[in-house]
Amino acid sequence: MKNPRITVNFNRTNQGATRFFKNLRFFRSFLFLGLGIFGLNFCTDIYRFDQLKKPKEDIALTYILRPSMPGQSVFSFKVELFRFPGSFKEGSQVLYNTFHLDSGEYRILELQPGFYSIRSKDFEKVFYAKEGKVTFLSLQLFSTGAFSLPDLFIKDLNAEEALRILLEGERMYRLEKN
Repeated sequence: MKNPRITVNFNRTNQGATRFFKNLRFFRSFLFLGLGIFGLNFCTDIYRFDQLKKPKEDIALTYILRPSMPGQSVFSFKVELFRFPGSFKEGSQVLYNTFHLDSGEYRILELQPGFYSIRSKDFEKVFYAKEGKVTFLSLQLFSTGAFSLPDLFIKDLNAEEALRILLEGERMYRLEKN
């Protein structure tokens, strides 16, 4: 005997999540796109800091750090590195490298000895890369008010301060060459 109040409807459109698979062509494109993005994330190399590199005798190493600051980590900053062909007093600069740094990332640059200028946002710093030496520069963010964008300051660090920043909390990510 059938109960007239109980009806069972096996239409695909009334089965909850299967309503998304009504048109299988869209599901295949969504699945392909999702797997493609997932696969591309595994193609990138992520390196965490493990130890300082030893500089070669004729090359200067420069570490450019962006410490992790959770409150101000939304912005990615474009960093431009310029080389001065002679002395920085002459004023002529040549673009040497450009890259972006997110919060908690660092970059190692092998530079020829000489004067360089690092520029990010509206701040510029001139430094000398000495052969066989390691230079540490840090992009420091600070906020001037509750409703203002963070300002940037580029600071020289000694090896102890740089290692503390590189190792504290979670280790920083190293950016590879583009």
